[in-house]
Amino acid sequence: MKSPGRWWIRAWNLALAGALSQIGFIPVVFVVGAMLCGLWLDLRLGTRPVLTAACMIAGATLGLVVMVRTAMTAASRFRMEGTQPGRRGPGPARLRQEDEPDDPGEAAG
Repeated sequence: MKSPGRWWIRAWNLALAGALSQIGFIPVVFVVGAMLCGLWLDLRLGTRPVLTAACMIAGATLGLVVMVRTAMTAASRFRMEGTQPGRRGPGPARLRQEDEPDDPGEAAG
C-alpha cells in the first residue's frame, strides 16, 4: 500500500526522469557547436577540413563525457520508497553488539 506521506519521492523521481529524457541532446549540442567553431577557425586560418574535423572529434568526446557524468549524477539522486535520503537501498542487516558472541568458540558449540 502506498504511504500518503511519500508523494514527494514520486514527484522528485518524475521530475528527474523528465530532465534526463533530454540527456541525449548533450552530445548533439557539443558536436554542432564544435563543428561551427571549427568551420569558423578554418575560414580564418585557411585550413578547410583539418580544424573542423579536429573540433568535431573533440566535441563528440567532450559531449559523451558530459552526458555520462550527468547521467551518473542524476542516477545517484533517484530515491526509493522506504529508504533514508543518502542511502541507495535497504542494505544488509547489521548485527547489534549484544547479538555478537564474546567468544568465537561459543558460537560454534
